Amino acid sequence: MIPDYLESLARELDFDRSLSRCVRQEVEDHLWEAVAADATGNTPQAQQRAIASFGDARAIAAQFAVVSLARHTRRAAVAALLVIAGDLIAMKARVAWYATAQLAITDDMSALRGLVISIDRHAFWMSVIIGLGALAYIHSREIPAAFYPAYRRQLRRFSLLCRATASALVVSVLSDGLLTALQLRGMELSMEIWVAILTMAIEIACVGVLLLHIRRMTVRAASTAALVKT
Repeated sequence: MIPDYLESLARELDFDRSLSRCVRQEVEDHLWEAVAADATGNTPQAQQRAIASFGDARAIAAQFAVVSLARHTRRAAVAALLVIAGDLIAMKARVAWYATAQLAITDDMSALRGLVISIDRHAFWMSVIIGLGALAYIHSREIPAAFYPAYRRQLRRFSLLCRATASALVVSVLSDGLLTALQLRGMELSMEIWVAILTMAIEIACVGVLLLHIRRMTVRAASTAALVKT
């Protein structure tokens, strides 16, 4: 009976394989300890009593899923700031390399460069401010015991903040890409170009990591909501 119960529990959490394995192992240990402590020994009746005392598999899975979702959202907020920091480091490294290599944009492109720099700067600092706001917001909320309506509203607000952070960062990276294209316009392949390409690749990868975290959070929230409703 216990293996069947564990299989049912793991199946409810199959949207997150890592969580499913951890929960299954934890519950399995608890159930067999309960059976070992039963006066009748390892009998079907003892297993049934252990399962009954532990609770319905779907309800237990929902509780674990909510806690996991709450922790994942907090990690997503931290990841957003780390991504922004990585983007800033790559951008500063590229600018420092330009200065070392004594590269400059021609005068006919200086006006466009000034406009793009302004957009880049505003977008980047907007991502920083919104990202800090998202981090402060989600960490000021307690981890819920269930998927309450109030928690769903908190998730929606946090998701909007994360998406706004990502959108601002995307604008910043696109601006950096345009500035890089202007800086390297007409140049042949050289060390300067490869350094610029590498730092741009790092910025793009940072944005990709943030978008991946947001995607995983969205899928996890939808799966948890479906688990609670069904």
